[in-house]
Amino acid sequence: MKKNKIALITIFLILAISVLLYFIPVNQLIGRLPFINRFYNNTTLEISTKAGVARVWINGQDYGETPTNIEDLPEGSYLVELQKVVEEEAFYKKHSFQIELTRNTSARIDLEIGPEDLLHGAIIYYTPIRTTSDEGFLTVISNVNNSRVFLDGEFLKESPITNLRLRESQYEIKVLAPGHEEVKVPVLLRNNYVLNLKTFHFPIPVNFEPIETETIETEREISSEEITEETISEESVDE
Repeated sequence: MKKNKIALITIFLILAISVLLYFIPVNQLIGRLPFINRFYNNTTLEISTKAGVARVWINGQDYGETPTNIEDLPEGSYLVELQKVVEEEAFYKKHSFQIELTRNTSARIDLEIGPEDLLHGAIIYYTPIRTTSDEGFLTVISNVNNSRVFLDGEFLKESPITNLRLRESQYEIKVLAPGHEEVKVPVLLRNNYVLNLKTFHFPIPVNFEPIETETIETEREISSEEITEETISEESVDE
């Protein structure tokens, strides 16, 4: 009987652990263990907004206002929401971004929030990749079609760019979007990681040159003179 009980308990424990591991990833489970989480959750998420302050929510939890630096989050996927803090909120929408946090890496959100759907800036985060060589990888996505990507001042290719192999180093990436403002950002490529860069661009404002009043008045005078001359000519013909 004892052997049967031990066998049943063993089977039950194996099933329970299997179900637990199926629904909760190992990385997140280890990251929540006391004492271990400080060493395991070595992640940093930096969020800043230009030309104003924004309210920050991560997976529905309020993290205050920008700028903010959040450390020791468990590895995984996060929903980051930003709402610009203004008196007239009707003109500014809440923006949502899905980012990945990887152990021993940092992520950065640096944006300017405009009215409606307008954003300007960049989001950067790392994801691990399995490779046999010591190289870094670059992925670039722009919210404007046919954007041109430059690496250290030299044209690379048009976006989107997916898992482009580059040596581990620091670079300056510039993204030029037709009819929109450029985005320039320094990055660090690391071996065995994909650096994910998402850029957002404000449209370039269209400036209309004012029409001078003197020009309008001159045109009106010319038109009046032409009408007067035509009237005199018609009267002469009638006579």
